[in-house]
Amino acid sequence: MKIVSAEIFVLQLGNTSQYGPSAWHPVLLKLQTDEGISGIGEAGLAYGVGSRGAAGMVHDLVEAFVIGRDPMQREAIWNDLHRRTFWGGATGPVFNAAMSAIDIALWDIWGKAAGEPIYKLLGGKVNDELRCYASQIQGGWAGKVQKLVEPEEYAEAARMAMAEGYDAIKVDPIMNTEEGKNEIQHRLKGALDAKIIKRVVSRMEAIREAMGPDPDIMLELHSLTSVTGAVQLYQACEHLNIFMMEEAVNYGSDRNARTLRNRMPDARLTGGERIFTRWGFRSYLEDGLLDMIQPDFCLVGGISEGRKICDMAHAYEVTVQGHVCGSPISTAAALHIETAIPNFQIHEHHLIATTEYNRAICEQDPQPINGKYKAPEGPGLGMDLNEDYVRKNATVIAV
Repeated sequence: MKIVSAEIFVLQLGNTSQYGPSAWHPVLLKLQTDEGISGIGEAGLAYGVGSRGAAGMVHDLVEAFVIGRDPMQREAIWNDLHRRTFWGGATGPVFNAAMSAIDIALWDIWGKAAGEPIYKLLGGKVNDELRCYASQIQGGWAGKVQKLVEPEEYAEAARMAMAEGYDAIKVDPIMNTEEGKNEIQHRLKGALDAKIIKRVVSRMEAIREAMGPDPDIMLELHSLTSVTGAVQLYQACEHLNIFMMEEAVNYGSDRNARTLRNRMPDARLTGGERIFTRWGFRSYLEDGLLDMIQPDFCLVGGISEGRKICDMAHAYEVTVQGHVCGSPISTAAALHIETAIPNFQIHEHHLIATTEYNRAICEQDPQPINGKYKAPEGPGLGMDLNEDYVRKNATVIAV
């Protein structure tokens, strides 16, 4: 079996934002073999700026290292991308996103050729059901994307998630101003003023009151704060029993995370969506800087590298929650890995994953039931592109 061609799809979907005319732009890959089996993958830059860079990198890597290769040689291809490209060994979002798309598509081909779901190829089920949390409720819930402002709006979004069976949510209570705008980011570095702390606490208290004492609340900070501000917010919200505090500092270096851990040794800290490959995660695990890691399997290097990172974390008794903020392909990749690892903690179900425009990308539309997910049972990822919808809404690049 050989890879004979590829198509890259850069979608333009969803609502507007500060990033340009379309805030949601998944980058998808389809690899075609000479035996009629195809595989799909995703480069995890559906948000922010960089999707076209990822598409270009996918094109260059597929053209140079994938076309003509045996798709079953996943490790050899991965190591060629990492070692023979010069830039692959440095790690970073654009390059590793492209590697991830290729690797996931190769796993999809293997699963389809074997007639088995990927989780079985990873060793089989360790977790039959995956507990989920409703993620990013500062933007609403249940497919309705909006900027929430008033504490009662945050409480209502939490109630909506609980009505669907969730017993955990994640929220960034700092990014939306009282006027419904994006907070000026430099105002969130260093010591935070009383108005910002009051904003966070009032919203978090409203959520806790709405949910009751037992459900879990994750405090998301998107690396907007620095060590000083993160400590302030942790202390201000400590009475609310925060399950995890996510991306409290910038993770361009582990130094900030090390300082934060020293300042808050009892806090439960998590992060990882902007940490790449096992080499990037190494110091965070060795030095106990994170209680739970959040590798994005469409960014860290795909399923091959993602599984290695999860196994490394298990050696340090650190749990895993795959970061999921992409198309249904991203969701499926995470579900298969999380099903097959013993150190799974919880699954992220993002607000965008509830929207009609994202759910239409694939023919299959698995969603949590009563706050629980199960991995797809079809061969490979168990997902197929909705070709008509994707081609209608994407720029298509042939390789």
